[in-house]
Amino acid sequence: MMEDLKKYQKAEKLKKQREEAQQIPWYYDGLERLCDRIHPGKQLVKITDIKDLSYDTKLFRFVSVNPNKPLAPFRAGQYIGLTVEINGVRTSRPYSLVSSPNQLAYYELGIRKKQDGFVTPYFLENAKVGDIFEVTEPLGDLYYSPLFHGKNLVFIAGGCGITPFISMLRDISEKALFLNVSLIFGCVKEKDIIFRDELENIADRRSNISVKYILSEPDPDWKGECGFITGDKILNEIGLIKDKYFYVVGNRPMYQFMKEEMHKLGVPQHKVYYEAFGVPDDITQVMGWPEEIDKSKKIKISVKYRKFGKPETIEFDALCIEPLLNSIERTKELALSIDNGCRSGQCALCRTKIISGKVFVPPEVTIRETDRDYGFIHPCVSYPLTDIELDLTLT
Repeated sequence: MMEDLKKYQKAEKLKKQREEAQQIPWYYDGLERLCDRIHPGKQLVKITDIKDLSYDTKLFRFVSVNPNKPLAPFRAGQYIGLTVEINGVRTSRPYSLVSSPNQLAYYELGIRKKQDGFVTPYFLENAKVGDIFEVTEPLGDLYYSPLFHGKNLVFIAGGCGITPFISMLRDISEKALFLNVSLIFGCVKEKDIIFRDELENIADRRSNISVKYILSEPDPDWKGECGFITGDKILNEIGLIKDKYFYVVGNRPMYQFMKEEMHKLGVPQHKVYYEAFGVPDDITQVMGWPEEIDKSKKIKISVKYRKFGKPETIEFDALCIEPLLNSIERTKELALSIDNGCRSGQCALCRTKIISGKVFVPPEVTIRETDRDYGFIHPCVSYPLTDIELDLTLT
């Protein structure tokens, strides 16, 4: 009897404690607010400043449109996807952040005009202070990892490939990190060297950071290094390969060239990170492209999607030498867009279910094994070879 009474008293005590517990306030959301702060998905930003960096490159500064919603934090070296609308075509391009990650009052992008490009010529000629754009949260795997990368770093940049390194060098300099950094910056001509004053200022102030310029087509009065960034030139600058970690950023031709030079130097694959910008200018020149395919060939694309919750199907023709994502974006009748970030096949944001058909993917692009197993492609780097059927209701 006494034992049952004690159990009853204990139960009553626990019940009273539960009832006296303070209720969770309505505004408390645990870690959700923090997660939204770090990974907002999409952000609205506004241009506040535009500055000329060179004859074909401009610096754009963006702030958050909502002063109560600060910009997402990022790691030095990462990029954001910038969405634009050009003549009714909504598309996006990735651009590396050049601003320091140690402040989040603004993002800065250094954007170079690409000859025969679709986005950069329009953006550089039309974007103005006050314009509002949608951007992704910071993305990408190009950043310093103290656990894997050590303390001796080699930055190899080609042209506008310098942009992620600007952010990384600002970060290293501002924090006075004990890292030895050798930057090798390759350009066509001296006028193509952007951020030169800042690079030389950092090198003057920080003895652990060195900067080397190499020009492939220099003017007669150039006194510096000439040619391409070969293995010999790299060795002359850094001495030993041992204990070094390499980052290579540039266009795809540079990517292929540097891969061979790294192999000649005996640099292990796990000691070098490559980040190539965009897709090949001419996919038919890429190794593995089927020679029997006529580059003028048009492919029939069928896309299943949802419109106001109801399934719809649209068919259109696409060029075999254009990525599927570009063709889909160009189809104004398709009442949706595919999320994307890198447009190089790395971030996998654009993964799309392919029901039937065959596509060509550049050999250097890595597709996740699960995507292959379950029939998903990355349309940003997938070129149609036969009639294609896609299902966007599953993404």
